[in-house]
Amino acid sequence: MARIPVESSTPTTVVVGGRELLAFGGCNYLGLAHHPDVLAALTAGLARYGISTTASRETTGNTTSHESLEAELAAFTGQEAAILSAEGYTANFMCLQGLAGRVGIALIDRQAHRSLRNAATSAGMQVFEYEHLEPSSAAWLCRQYGDSGVAILTDSVFAADGAVAPLPALLDALPPHRSALVVDDCHGFSVLGPGGRGGPSHFGLDDPRVCVTTTLAKGLGCYGGVVMGRRAFIDGVREHASVYRGSTPVPPAMAEACRAAVAILRREPERVEALRRNIAAMRRALGGLGLPLPPEGIPIFTFTLDPPGRMQAAHDTLLEAGILAPLIEYPGGPSPRYFRVVVNAMHSAADIERLAAELAPAVAAQTG
Repeated sequence: MARIPVESSTPTTVVVGGRELLAFGGCNYLGLAHHPDVLAALTAGLARYGISTTASRETTGNTTSHESLEAELAAFTGQEAAILSAEGYTANFMCLQGLAGRVGIALIDRQAHRSLRNAATSAGMQVFEYEHLEPSSAAWLCRQYGDSGVAILTDSVFAADGAVAPLPALLDALPPHRSALVVDDCHGFSVLGPGGRGGPSHFGLDDPRVCVTTTLAKGLGCYGGVVMGRRAFIDGVREHASVYRGSTPVPPAMAEACRAAVAILRREPERVEALRRNIAAMRRALGGLGLPLPPEGIPIFTFTLDPPGRMQAAHDTLLEAGILAPLIEYPGGPSPRYFRVVVNAMHSAADIERLAAELAPAVAAQTG
């Protein structure tokens, strides 16, 4: 699928070429990118701070908005401390640079987001892959390289297939000293855990070896990234991560928008429940068509149609019917090209039924 020139959007629609489409793409899982409180906070932040701090935080680019957001994110997720990054990709660079003094080996799930590998390499770590979702494979590597200090790196929820990492078993695979479990929670935050507090909260992890990174651009609908964990670790990131010390932070107006989004999550846990109801409805709808399903509670539905050429025809037919169901090329999926359909908290039951009804003929032609 070529890049889509979106002209405007709502949580459930996009306008392309002057035409409004019902959309099942992206990662705006709670619809917060369009929430009026978030937009108002952004506007007020612009009036207060302007567009950018124009400097790194350790010189003159720090604000009370950055510090407040860090404290609020840590408190919401149950972590001791947090430190912001300019965006989600670089959060992994900050995290791995903070670990590099005591960890020399990075063990990465084969399907993990490419930013984890890039971050480990940039931190000077030796990188090995373990089998996707296989703690025993990671444990074997830990036994081989434990003396060099090891970190297991994984997504909590994998963006391409919706798989959920077995975080407790991965933590158990680590040696007790000079080790870390780095959890990229970009697709778990706002989706998993009590009130959307993320993958580590979902599994009840409370261990000093757990380091969490996430984006603020998906579940919160804003922009930026964050590294979270024990205070001593976060202090180390602040001291040693060059990507933090040498870069301009997320604009303070965006930090204010993120603060508003976190406040909504705190006071409106029903928004996460709405997402989970819609996930269940989508599971019933697509499962009824015989399509593969992700683990329960995951809003990412990926599938293919046979023969492969049928997928483009189905995609085009859906577009003609006014529905955008993205057909993408992205690493880690079930094939080089596949559908990645995402449901969010703001979709209606009628939206989900409409998608299933329009998709049914293409699926029936595949199996007929």
